[in-house]
Amino acid sequence: MAVLKKGSFSINLGIVRLGGDLTDDDRQCAWELYTELSTRVAVCGKPSDPECTDFEGELYVESLDSLYRFFQECRAIMRRFPVGKLESNKDDHLGVVISRVIADVLRPFLEKWHVRFRHWWENQSNPRKHPLERQQDFEDKSAFLQDWAALRWLMRQLQNELVKTYQLVDVSPVVESQAVSSGE
Repeated sequence: MAVLKKGSFSINLGIVRLGGDLTDDDRQCAWELYTELSTRVAVCGKPSDPECTDFEGELYVESLDSLYRFFQECRAIMRRFPVGKLESNKDDHLGVVISRVIADVLRPFLEKWHVRFRHWWENQSNPRKHPLERQQDFEDKSAFLQDWAALRWLMRQLQNELVKTYQLVDVSPVVESQAVSSGE
């Protein structure tokens, strides 16, 4: 089982490999998670940024809200696809992986940064400044973005693993520089 570590986060991507017993519910669960991952810059970063460190143009307070909504969607996906009703290996079912994502990556990040940044934003930052300039004054911005970049990188790896493991259609945009270097 692949254990990925980036910064202070690690996650066990022990996802069941495709086999003859993969059900429609398995693939639907994977597709719903993939949809949430692939459509949220707050979660996986910009497709043209392999290290997930480009936060340019993002309003952090809104992106943090999107990340929290992703957390909520993960729980909803787990409810819709309970491990007990699925036929594949329940220990490595995608629902268990989602639980690991929540416990080992999302919750620690949100607990550390969401309330802290929002409190600063609402009570200490200068509301007269342009929002993108205003957020640059956050005293712990470097550590905050370093943790967030690590989270995004891990979530991008999960997104890529879902495409491979569940043979999903990869809807993420092809980055021109990658297409040129790979001969496409």
